[in-house]
Amino acid sequence: MTRPHLGNLRDLHLRKIRRLTAGQLHHRAPTLSPDGRLLLHALSSGADSQWLCTDRKGRIARVLPGPVEGRGAISLDGSIAYGRQVGATCEIWLLTAGDAEPRRLLGGDGRLYRDPAFSPDGTRLAYLADDGSSSVGQLRLWMYDLQRDTHELLLGSLPGQAHARLLHPIFAPWGDSLFCEAVLDDGSAIFELQLTSGLCTQRSPLGYSSPAPLGRGIVIAAHHPDPQSSELVLLAYPPGADRLRQAVLLDRKYGAGEPTVAIDKKSQVFVAFTMPGSAHSGEPQRSDLHLGLLSKLPRRLLISSEGSPDATAADNEAAASDDKSAQALSAALLEQIDDRPLLQDIWLAMERGA
Repeated sequence: MTRPHLGNLRDLHLRKIRRLTAGQLHHRAPTLSPDGRLLLHALSSGADSQWLCTDRKGRIARVLPGPVEGRGAISLDGSIAYGRQVGATCEIWLLTAGDAEPRRLLGGDGRLYRDPAFSPDGTRLAYLADDGSSSVGQLRLWMYDLQRDTHELLLGSLPGQAHARLLHPIFAPWGDSLFCEAVLDDGSAIFELQLTSGLCTQRSPLGYSSPAPLGRGIVIAAHHPDPQSSELVLLAYPPGADRLRQAVLLDRKYGAGEPTVAIDKKSQVFVAFTMPGSAHSGEPQRSDLHLGLLSKLPRRLLISSEGSPDATAADNEAAASDDKSAQALSAALLEQIDDRPLLQDIWLAMERGA
């Protein structure tokens, strides 16, 4: 396989960065829809928390009940899966595109379910779950086929790391592998699971979290040079490369973390992430959401709704057809967006205890 040319990684940077949130509430766990039109994230004030789905300008599309657990996900058609705390356990709920109300998808059996992730075509859902008797730290990676209503255990534990804690699975844009964060004895690292072969490979050294795959051999992640700092980086490990390459997109002085990415039809790469927000003395640390565009990444290395770089003309035509259908479905959710600026009304209501 020919090694892709990545160019000079030092030229990569985030541009047009906008802060999407403000106020004294805590915003975290952002997830972009595959086309970048919608953003799901968790909003909390003290012990109260809920999920918010907005457009890229921060205008509200849906408010979903908490308490929040883990991460959420948005499929290409606009369906939303998210985690909720229910008593001493956790469940995964689903708001199907076009439905008025969400429903419980996984839970109610005493097990802990969290961190749902849709496949690129929206037909499968990866998630983490325990076996009903193990501790919270012993979560296994599962796959739920939404069309066949079947579940498959993908990964019980990491090879040689029986006590590692798996977090935040996410499908690669090409659909045949899953990335996840694993908390090991000495820190966190990023792993990739090949779905066809079952091969699990460590893709980063220790100190990396929140993988957001862009293309084959390209992942945006949070890097923690020390326990008190965080920076956004792009990791590159193209086929045939003799070593891992890295470009810092936002250095540690910004404290950026929890990246999520989306690639639109024009091959624009949107990156949403969190950064520490201002807090009054004695108040807990909070974070705000930001959105930027990644520049200078060769288009041929990306996998968007237009198809993969190696796809045939038929593959690309089918992908384009799927994309038109998905846009029609997600438009229904976008039409519900209130044209108020940002999320100010919701934030004020929560800050006042309403």
